[in-house]
Order: sequence, then C-alpha cells, then structure tokens
Amino acid sequence: MTLLQRTNLDVLLQLKDLLKIISPAAYSDPLPLLHGSSVGQHVRHTLEFYQCLFEQAPHGFVDYDARRRDLRLENDPAFSITRVEQLVEALEKTIPTTQIILKASFLENDTEEIQTTWARELVYMAEHAIHHFAIIKIALREQFPEIAVPIHFGVAYSTIKYREVAPA
Repeated sequence: MTLLQRTNLDVLLQLKDLLKIISPAAYSDPLPLLHGSSVGQHVRHTLEFYQCLFEQAPHGFVDYDARRRDLRLENDPAFSITRVEQLVEALEKTIPTTQIILKASFLENDTEEIQTTWARELVYMAEHAIHHFAIIKIALREQFPEIAVPIHFGVAYSTIKYREVAPA
C-alpha cells in the first residue's frame, strides 16, 4: 500500500471516528455558522467526491459535478459510516497508475477536460477532505462544544508536522 493510500485511509478513519460519536441532531441540523448547511452536508460532499473517483475513474474519467447527492449521507451518521467503510475497502486495493480525464466545469458552465492521474486525484481527495473537516471542526466547537473533536481533525499533515518542529 502506498503512502498516498495510507494517508487517505487515515483521513477516512478520522471521519469514521467522528461519525461514531456525533448525534444525529448535531450531524443534520442546519447551522447558522455554516450559512444553514449542516455537518452532514459537508460529510456527504466529501464522501461523494471519493465515490466519484472510485466509480468513474475506472472508466477513464472523473467528473465531481456528476455526484449522486445521496441525502442519506447528510442525515444519517450510521449510513455515512457504512459508506466510509466501502471507501476504505476500495482504497485498500491496488490503485491504477493510468491517466484519467478530469471533467471540470467553470464559468458559464463551460467544461474543460484535463489530464490527471489516480495519484493526483487522491492527493486532491485528502486535501479536499481535510478542508471540509476544518469547517466541520469549527462548527462543532461553536455549536456543540460537548463533542470532543480530535485536535488534529481538520488540520493539514504539513501543518501538524510544522507544529511538531516549530520553536515555541
């Protein structure tokens, strides 16, 4: 297993740990701090990006705009745990080294096709997830301070590394 796979596994397992302790209300309630979105909506968004990669890339492309937007992922932490477990299984398999096409939408709905690789998209997956975890962490600390969010949840690996060696 590559370092990139292990990194994404760690990211998904961090999410699974949070999903085990969050209440359905804390998970799905619209939060003013998030402009009416919920923690669950950020989780759904993150998991569906992973799902797009693993479902579409074997066909030679990935289009993150073509997500299913499964509302069970944003309303049911237990259902989301099941999806995390499925993604963990997919990550534990050998990741192809083939190139794929990223279909990306831009201004005025113009679509660009960009050559990429599985590895590059897995880098994006980890960074994208951590970004959303940071938002989730802020919301939970503000709205649900009783939830013990791990200190490194939503913190980039490079930041963790920097903090470990930076002079106090």
